[in-house]
Amino acid sequence: MLSTKSLKKDIMKVCDLMYKKGYICATDGNVSIRFQKHEMLITASGTHKGLLEEDDIILTDLEGNVISGQKKPSSEIMMHLEVYRTSEDVNAVIHAHPPFCTAMSLSKKAIPTNYMPEAYLTFGGEIPIARYATPSTREVPEAISNFLPEHKAMVLAHHGSLTMGSNIWEAFYRLEKMENVAYVFLLARQFGKPEPLSEEKLKLLEQLCH
Repeated sequence: MLSTKSLKKDIMKVCDLMYKKGYICATDGNVSIRFQKHEMLITASGTHKGLLEEDDIILTDLEGNVISGQKKPSSEIMMHLEVYRTSEDVNAVIHAHPPFCTAMSLSKKAIPTNYMPEAYLTFGGEIPIARYATPSTREVPEAISNFLPEHKAMVLAHHGSLTMGSNIWEAFYRLEKMENVAYVFLLARQFGKPEPLSEEKLKLLEQLCH
């Protein structure tokens, strides 16, 4: 079993990558990893993710009670707790503000994935959008609950992205792919109406990969 020290280093690496790629800025976003079965490590509230240190990551139980750490857990802790309570196969959660996903969230549009084979195979027919919820309130877990545990990536209306994975790297890869899909789709619209793959082609993709 990985130690909290090792998992904290993974969180720090991922937050550094997110910051360098422009998926978050300053104190935006939050990241967590499930520890053992009934605990989690989560970034502290108000911490700069590009300058994260071990003391900026807090250990809590799955009720949100602090087990170790001097700082306050992320204000979005309820969102992370909702994911872990409903999705036994999820061991990491990332909330970010990637520009293109967030831009689409302002129009309250799901991100279509049936335009590119890789996107379709990763996310299915579309990346859903959860209704707007006031950040840091009970509204947030209520807004995402309809998509759990089936979906491992979603857009948060007027708020950004939420990705999950069996480990932190899988959650990060989903974030990378999700932002790229949004970027390509919005870019394609500048050249006209994008043409989706036909149902026949999508079924063939599914057959080839299963």
